[in-house]
Amino acid sequence: MRAALGALLALAAPPYAAAASHPPREYLDEETAATVTVVDEPLVFAFARRDLAANARDYVTLAPAAVNRMGTVSYVLIAYFWSTIDPRLREDTPAAATQVTLLADDRQIELHPKGSSAHEAGIGMAVHAPPGMDAHPEAYATDLSVIRFLAESRHLALRMDTGNTVLDYELWEDRRPALRDFVRHMNGED
Repeated sequence: MRAALGALLALAAPPYAAAASHPPREYLDEETAATVTVVDEPLVFAFARRDLAANARDYVTLAPAAVNRMGTVSYVLIAYFWSTIDPRLREDTPAAATQVTLLADDRQIELHPKGSSAHEAGIGMAVHAPPGMDAHPEAYATDLSVIRFLAESRHLALRMDTGNTVLDYELWEDRRPALRDFVRHMNGED
């Protein structure tokens, strides 16, 4: 009887009751004097490196952020290009991107660098840096409508052109709910 009642209550719960909340983080960056709002959980893309080992992968972490400098807000995607592959097993270093493209449903969204560094874009502190890695953050200019499109897309992937080859990264850690919460927050809907 109790099990049946519990199942009935679970079915009667509103759909949003089960949804986890991912409010963005906001802080004053002491190095740049900008107010930074960053997604709670970043997207992570992976490229399988079966040529090196069965479960070897290179990764790209992508975190949307808003940078507010005295009332002027700009949006960026902070990217980290990293790998967990033992450097002794590699003949190359993790590929440096000359062109990064997000593949979202039927759109190809080319990412363009915002200045020469994340610091120049207004982010001096590490934002969702991969744990235990010495990865350098890159900042790509974007806007809120692109972040909204990414959050609502059914399929996401990342294509990286290294100049020598094109690598297709698949979505490894899907954190689109956190992107949706970021968009709602920036629209003043929370």
